[in-house]
Amino acid sequence: MRTTATIVAAALAAVVGLAPTSVGAQPAEAAETGSMMLVLDASGSMAEKVSGGGTKIKAARSALRTVIDQLPEDQPVGLRVYGATVFDASKPGACTDSQQVVALGLDNRNELRSAVDDYKPYGETPIGHALREAAKDLGAEGQRTIVLVSDGEPTCDPDPCRVAAQLTKKGFDLRVDVVGLDVKGKARAKLQCIADRGNGTYYDAASAEDLVDTLSTAQTRASRPFDLSGTPVEGTPTPSGAPTVTTGQWLDTFPSRKGELWYRIERTAPGSTIHVGAAHRSTDIGNSGQKISVLTHSDDAGNQCGRESSFARGSLGYAGTSTASRDEACATSPVVYVQVTQDSRPEELAGEPVEIAIYEEPPIAGATQTSTAVTPERPAWTPLTPGSPDDTVVPGTSVSNAPVVNDGTYALDINPGETQAVAVPLDWGQHLQAQFDARITRPSVTDFANPDLQITGPLRQEVGGDYTDMALSDDWTSYTSLPPDEPSAFRWGRQAYTVAPEHRHVVESWWAGSSLPGLRYILVSLPEDAVAAISYTLTLKTHGTAGTGAPEYEEVDDLTPPQADSRLVTPGATSASTDAEPPADTTPTEPPADSADESAVESGFPWLPVGLGSALLVALVAIGAFVVRRRRASDPSVTPPGDRASER
Repeated sequence: MRTTATIVAAALAAVVGLAPTSVGAQPAEAAETGSMMLVLDASGSMAEKVSGGGTKIKAARSALRTVIDQLPEDQPVGLRVYGATVFDASKPGACTDSQQVVALGLDNRNELRSAVDDYKPYGETPIGHALREAAKDLGAEGQRTIVLVSDGEPTCDPDPCRVAAQLTKKGFDLRVDVVGLDVKGKARAKLQCIADRGNGTYYDAASAEDLVDTLSTAQTRASRPFDLSGTPVEGTPTPSGAPTVTTGQWLDTFPSRKGELWYRIERTAPGSTIHVGAAHRSTDIGNSGQKISVLTHSDDAGNQCGRESSFARGSLGYAGTSTASRDEACATSPVVYVQVTQDSRPEELAGEPVEIAIYEEPPIAGATQTSTAVTPERPAWTPLTPGSPDDTVVPGTSVSNAPVVNDGTYALDINPGETQAVAVPLDWGQHLQAQFDARITRPSVTDFANPDLQITGPLRQEVGGDYTDMALSDDWTSYTSLPPDEPSAFRWGRQAYTVAPEHRHVVESWWAGSSLPGLRYILVSLPEDAVAAISYTLTLKTHGTAGTGAPEYEEVDDLTPPQADSRLVTPGATSASTDAEPPADTTPTEPPADSADESAVESGFPWLPVGLGSALLVALVAIGAFVVRRRRASDPSVTPPGDRASER
C-alpha cells in the first residue's frame, strides 16, 4: 500500500492540474490569480491522533509541503498561525495569540517550507482574532481568500462567524474558506458557519486512513460549491439611470425587497439580436425554489421583446431570452433595456448574487422579422449504450466554469446538494443527447430528491428538454418502478435540440434557445434532501453535420458571429460601459488514439477528493475570478451506493 504522503502528493498534483494532463478537454477560461492567506490552527488539539494512526499535525505538514512545492509562481500566498505562543487561556494574550509567520508574496516558497517545519501544536483557538488579522495581511484590493484550517471550536471572543460576515459584507472580492480537520458536532457546525458567513466553502477533511482507502471513490468528499462570476455592476430599480452594459458576464446583487434590476445596452448595429441570460442560486427542490424572470425591452416605456423565467432545479436556476420578436422596434431600437425581476420568494433572494450574460449577435444577411413561427419536429432519441467510462473528468459547478469535453462516457460521483457541469461544442445543424446511468434505490428519488439532468446554452437559455422528454426512450427508468430497498439500474436523459437560426421565432423557449451554436452545458444536480451520494456515468453523443443551415452574417465591427466552440460571453469587461474581451477559444483537442471512448479528459478545475491533504489543497487553490460560492457539506459517513472500484 502506498504511504499517506505519496497518496496526498499524487492527489494534490492532480487536483490543481499540476500533474501532466491527459488530452481531450479544455478547462474553462483561466481566472485572474488572487491573493491567499493560509490561517493554520496551532492549538494543542492538533497533536491528537486521527483515524488510522498519525497525528493531525503530521498529516497537515505532509500535505502543506506538497502544496508549497507545486504552488504557481504567480500565486501570492502568505501564512498566519494562531494558538502558537500562549499555552493557557488564563494567560495574558491567549485570545490575541496569532502571528503572521510568512508575509504575502511570490518569492517566499522557502520561507513557507521553513514555517511548515516549525509548525507545532501548542495553545488556544482564537479564530475570530486570527481572521481579522488575516484580512489585514491581504490588504483591501483585488481578489482575496482566507483559508482557515482548524480542528475545533473557538475558545475566545470575538465570534468568528460574526467576524467572517463583517469581513465579506462589502462585496465579492474577499471570502473565507474553511477546512475542518476530523471535527464533529458543535465544532463542525461552528466551522461551517464561518464558511457560510464568509461567502466561502466548508470542506471536511477525513482521516489519513480514509484518504488512502477512498481517494478514488470520494466517499467523504464535501459537496461542490457552485460559482457565479462576472464584472461587478449595480442595476437600478427603474430604467432611469440604468448602467450601460456590453457583451460579457456581469455580477449584481438582488435588492433587499422584491424589486427589479434594470440595465441598458447600446445596440451596435440595426438588425442585431441581443441575447440576455441570468443565473441565480436556488435552495429548494422541485419547482418550488426561487424563480426570476429576464425581460428585454425596445425602450424604457415597457415595449417588451422577450421574457423567460427560471426553473429553479437543484442548486441553481437559469433563464435566457432575446430581442428576437415580430416587433420591428425590437430589431432596430438603438438602445435595449434589460429587466430582471424576482418572481417568487424574494425574501430568500435578497442580497444574493445574480449573474447576467449578454451577447449581441451580428445581423443575419437578408433576414426580416417573421410573422410565422412553426414549431419544428423534435429530434428522435437514438438509444445510447455507455462506453468504457473515463474517470479523469473534473466537472465544473456551473456554466461559468464547466470544462469542455467531447462525446463519450464519463464516470462521476455526486453528493447531495451538489451541481456538476460539463460543456460540449454544438454547431449549426447539430443536436446533442445526454444520458445519466446509475444504480439507486426508490427512496433516493422520491419526494423530488431525485438526480436531475438539464442542458442549457451559453446565454443561460433553455435549449431542449421540454416536459415531453419524459417519454423519449423506452429504456429510461420510471422512479416508481424502482425496487424499494435494493439498488437498481436507473437511466434518464435529455437532449439539446437542433441548432437553426429560424428557431429564434418559435414560441416555445426550448426551441427559441436553440437558435445559436455554441457550448451546451450539461448540468447534473442532486438535491440536498437526497439520502446518499450517487456514483453515475454520463454518456454524451452529438448528431448531425456541423454547419448545416448556417446563416450568412453581415460584417459589423466589434460583433463576432457565434461558433460551436464558443462560450459567447466571458467576464472580460472591466466596468460598465466598457467593451468585453472576445470569447476565448475553448475547442477541445483530439482524444488520444488509445482512448476507449471518444475522449479522455482532464481539467484545471479542482475536484474535491477525500482526505486532509487534498481538502487543504482544494481550499488553497480555489482562487479565481469574482465568484460567489454556494456552501454545502456532505456527511462523511455516507457511502455512495455501488462499488466504484469495480467500475474503474
